[in-house]
Amino acid sequence: MCETGCYMGATRTNPISMAIKGKGIANFLRRSVKIARHYGLTPRKMHRALDRFTDLLRRYECPATFPITALALRRHPQRIQQYAAEGFEFAIHGHRHVDHAQLSLTEHLDELAQAQSICEEAEIAARGFRGPYLHAAADTLMALRRRNLAYDSSQGLAWDVLDGRETPAYREGLKFYGALSAEVYPSLPELEEGLVRMPYSLPDDEALVERLPFETLAQMGAPWLAILERTCARGELFVLGLHPERIAACEGPLEAVLRAARGRSPAVWMARLDEIAAWWRARAAVEIEIAEAGVDQLHIVVNGPPGTIALARFVAIDAPTTPWADGYQQVAVSSFTIRAANRPFIGLAPDAPPVLVDFLRQQGYIVQISDDPQRYAYHLARTTFMAEDQRPLLAEIEGTDKPLVRLGRWPNGARSALAVTGDVDALTLWDYGLRFLGR
Repeated sequence: MCETGCYMGATRTNPISMAIKGKGIANFLRRSVKIARHYGLTPRKMHRALDRFTDLLRRYECPATFPITALALRRHPQRIQQYAAEGFEFAIHGHRHVDHAQLSLTEHLDELAQAQSICEEAEIAARGFRGPYLHAAADTLMALRRRNLAYDSSQGLAWDVLDGRETPAYREGLKFYGALSAEVYPSLPELEEGLVRMPYSLPDDEALVERLPFETLAQMGAPWLAILERTCARGELFVLGLHPERIAACEGPLEAVLRAARGRSPAVWMARLDEIAAWWRARAAVEIEIAEAGVDQLHIVVNGPPGTIALARFVAIDAPTTPWADGYQQVAVSSFTIRAANRPFIGLAPDAPPVLVDFLRQQGYIVQISDDPQRYAYHLARTTFMAEDQRPLLAEIEGTDKPLVRLGRWPNGARSALAVTGDVDALTLWDYGLRFLGR
């Protein structure tokens, strides 16, 4: 850091060059004109936008997470404190709105320490992080762990839901964000070395409003409804992104998603990112006791956090159950006996890679290491496992009619999860202008 407080590597993170790179010069200029409509010299316009946003969320009893740039929080803490007191989460969106992928580990740690200090002064319990521009590097994740943050939600995940409406501007945006494909990678949390990582679904509001050609609100809302449908069908997580300053343009599409989610059965769990991270971490630590209880009988005891449920298919159970989905029954108790000729769990060969064992357990599968495939309804003999193998493996397991007992991925029998999020980059024109000066 130089004596004036600026980073020696500031040219790497110049907000103006980053904005032009991400949006293109034409969109950047158009965006500059719109900024004056979204922001004022005081926070009043953004307060109205946040009020409109949170009023809609309250009508559907939907929590939300607002990643906020710490310098903007320091300038305008009072209203943010009010929203936090009402139960909305505020996460760290950088100390400054700069490209964190370009920072060194030392710079990361300094940025996060300053952001956390500002949050503490404002009495905001910031537990997670989203990188500006959806950028994060290996040093970002290491710094988040060292600063004891619970989660990161910076990885973009693009859904194929546009029915041929993709534009060059949208494709350039995906490239700039480093987005992965939801057709290849599942939209699920992942606990990595103590840090829960949750993907951010694309298209988001910026894409719907700035990069894609829609003529009606119904057309604009269709991609988000399609993502909701797919995450429900697959039992996955939809992290929806809507910057509060665009709530006027995107209120209809957001309400359509909330209405559809509230009407689903099994339920969609609507939660804040910190709640999802805490759940994923706690469920990964669930202990399951399995004991022989007679010929072809096993007694199972599930010791987990409140909301943990067992699901079973194609096995006889001596406990109350209710129909769930995909052939599963939801078991109403945590201690029960099953009857099955083969163990209805996932058997893995002794040389299975630890990353495979960890992945399956994080999904809620009961995993046992055994070199006897005949003992299990489902047995895997894999010596390698890559991230690209996750979605095909899940489809393979869930696509069979073999007996299986597993834990529900989400609490209280929910089939999927929805996290509504909205990055707060600035609250006034002054904030926005100072952002381009790295302040």
